[in-house]
Amino acid sequence: MEIIFQKGNKCALQATDLKLFIEFLLKEDLVEEILHKDRYVSKEDFIQRYIDYLLELQGELDVKYQKIFSPQGEVIGAEFFCAFPLHPFLLVKALKETCFTDMKCLKSILSKAKKRGWDKLIFFNMFPRSSEKSDFIVSVVSTASAMGFAQKLVLEVLEYKLEEEKVKKNILFARRQGLKIAIDDWGSENAGIFRVVNLQPDFVKIDKSITWSAEAREIIAPVIPKFQERGIKVIVEGVENEEHYQWAKKLNAYMQGFYLHKPEPF
Repeated sequence: MEIIFQKGNKCALQATDLKLFIEFLLKEDLVEEILHKDRYVSKEDFIQRYIDYLLELQGELDVKYQKIFSPQGEVIGAEFFCAFPLHPFLLVKALKETCFTDMKCLKSILSKAKKRGWDKLIFFNMFPRSSEKSDFIVSVVSTASAMGFAQKLVLEVLEYKLEEEKVKKNILFARRQGLKIAIDDWGSENAGIFRVVNLQPDFVKIDKSITWSAEAREIIAPVIPKFQERGIKVIVEGVENEEHYQWAKKLNAYMQGFYLHKPEPF
């Protein structure tokens, strides 16, 4: 990519790689408008259009998964991930509407799961703002039901400056249709006790930052039995060595991490 003309705060760029150009636009806050097909469009509209088009052309996304284990060592399910055309952090910055991307990912996951005959839980980590959108949650329920995964799909919810009542309403609807709910990254800055009380999830996933800190593990350990007494299954994330594994096992918790299974193509 090179600058072929510049006058004041305006310039003309020539790029041979569209993906690199998009990443440049996302990182460069000075760019506000782009000359596209002889007319100026906002940077945000251009990026949204590009990403939607690219995802549409791509067909099924590449999917990876990481297994989740019971306290007894049995595989109960896995968390599934999709490979996007841009780095996830840039994607979040780019998209004004994340639901299209989430739905594309979910359909890719469920399609591959159906082909493989996957019969365990499917943990799906959607973008935070998607959980506010009632039409998106309805589409998730409809898609999962049509493909026979309504009883297997677990929606992972992460607090991120969201409208709590909207999220709660959508989550309750999903649960009534058979889906399960997990609070993701519990104990981090984005998830606390209020989330658990308000949403009454099936699972609470302990953030890896707690797993990796001996002091944090000591502080949080008395809370975990309180969740379990209420029928909430606790999953310890970030299990990466024997010490983490033994701590989770002592708590009779479920486990996820590189020590047990590294993410791999599904």
